[in-house]
Amino acid sequence: MAKAAGFKAFFGISAMAMCLAAGSAMATTVQTQSVGLPNGSVQVNIVDNAQSVDGGGSNVISGTIGLQTSIGALNTYCVDLFDYINLGSNSYTFNQATLTAGSTFRNGTATGTFTQSQVTTLTRLLSGANSLVTNNAVNSAALQIAIWDVEYDTAAANGSYNLTSTGDPFYFTASSNDGNSAAALAQAQNYLNAATGYQNGSAWVAATWAAQSNQFVEYLTASNPTNVQNLIYLATPEPSTFAVFGLGLIGLWTVRRRRTF
Repeated sequence: MAKAAGFKAFFGISAMAMCLAAGSAMATTVQTQSVGLPNGSVQVNIVDNAQSVDGGGSNVISGTIGLQTSIGALNTYCVDLFDYINLGSNSYTFNQATLTAGSTFRNGTATGTFTQSQVTTLTRLLSGANSLVTNNAVNSAALQIAIWDVEYDTAAANGSYNLTSTGDPFYFTASSNDGNSAAALAQAQNYLNAATGYQNGSAWVAATWAAQSNQFVEYLTASNPTNVQNLIYLATPEPSTFAVFGLGLIGLWTVRRRRTF
């Protein structure tokens, strides 16, 4: 049973970064022609004592969800364990938005709300993991697992996550049906440690993955049909936006020079 991921949260450190990011989000809908698993997948088990994950439990499929869409090919990940996306050529329409603190998601029969800490960690995961590791079945599944854990698990007081802790209401175990399951869980924990920092005995090890100011995350919520899971993917400003913004800067510089002389 496939569960997959979309969001656009960027952490601009200047007005320039914010303008560039805004230019990439002009489209409000994304038409999807086909769905697949471009990097393969790994099966894991999910234990959810807080909310009963719909279709979850044993042998949940984890991995990159590849969409062929009206805006090109997108490698996405699931942020919705309570709805489904069928692999194949089914046609979906997604609303394209920005994942920010306050964005909502399905959490069983309730509505969940993303916190700023979750948005920051998810952005670190997407930008850090995709840039530092090879896209294969284990690594892609690990990134998906880490994303689910940030969304549905509870962080410790220091902001870290333990995705296999049986003391938490939400946690993962390895599937006996998949020889790569334990490796994917271990890699997912490595990703979380790199994105949040972690406790190593009496020492705190700081996060090594930072949110990138020139990258952001698109959040896709399904409008047709409405019971399709929400997805996220890492996005960058479009080249055309760079060009237009650059021309604007040149124009301002020219005007300034004319006024100066």
